[in-house]
Amino acid sequence: MLRSGEARRTGMLTQSLQDTYSGPCTLVRKDRVQVVNGPLTLLSAILEEGEKGLSLQRYKGLGEMNPDQLWETTLDPDARTLLQVRVDDVAEADDLFTKLMGDVVEPRREFIQNNALNVSNLDF
Repeated sequence: MLRSGEARRTGMLTQSLQDTYSGPCTLVRKDRVQVVNGPLTLLSAILEEGEKGLSLQRYKGLGEMNPDQLWETTLDPDARTLLQVRVDDVAEADDLFTKLMGDVVEPRREFIQNNALNVSNLDF
């Protein structure tokens, strides 16, 4: 059975997790106490706490943002990070870009299926 790297690492922690969550745990915050029955409840509570006071907005492109939002998130030199990308094989990069961004679905599906189990960090 093939499993991702993250699944294998989590599998190695199974006994420790079972010991930790064998009974209810308590998550104590400044203003309240919450019973945690497992890792998913803990994650949910942490995410809920972290999102307090935040407003999330999603944009398809930078052109949809107001100028002040664009400055705060993208243009301000003190807040941005620029990464240089180097391409060793232009033809291979073009082929991959066409495969992933092109109109033909089957090559993209095949790429995802062939590489899905190798993903260790999908979002940063």
